[in-house]
Amino acid sequence: MKLNQKGITLVELIVALALVSIIAGIAWTALSIGFKHTAVETNKTSLQQDANLIVTALSNAHRRNDFYELKFDSTGQLVIGTCGDTELCPDNLTYKRVIDTKYDYTGTTINNSVYNGTVFSEVVVEPKKNHTHLVLKLKSANNTVTVKTTLTRIITGMK
Repeated sequence: MKLNQKGITLVELIVALALVSIIAGIAWTALSIGFKHTAVETNKTSLQQDANLIVTALSNAHRRNDFYELKFDSTGQLVIGTCGDTELCPDNLTYKRVIDTKYDYTGTTINNSVYNGTVFSEVVVEPKKNHTHLVLKLKSANNTVTVKTTLTRIITGMK
């Protein structure tokens, strides 16, 4: 008697499951690496954009004010003190954060004053007298962005 059976054997089923498992494992690993890389790059891009915003805000202050101060507040965030009337400065300074997002600014240098995370001397900036040299270091998670720039304004020597 001849049996005409249709279907797959147990061995064929095990081999097929093993191949599917291997392919799925490879695909999952590739996707996982891709997602991690995307998250890291997104964080770096965000950090770079915020660094650009900070430099732009400082550049605007440099161009619009005859006098301003930069310092780090009690939470370690960069703040700028400006006033509308130079006759009342520095007694009437209003400080505000340069950017709302909190970062670690350790290593930032403003006119050769280095912020080490705890100690920083206020930097008084007088754009009509001197350029301001800035090395901005932003740290977030495992990423760091460093921007070196000089804030400039035409220095005429005329009063």
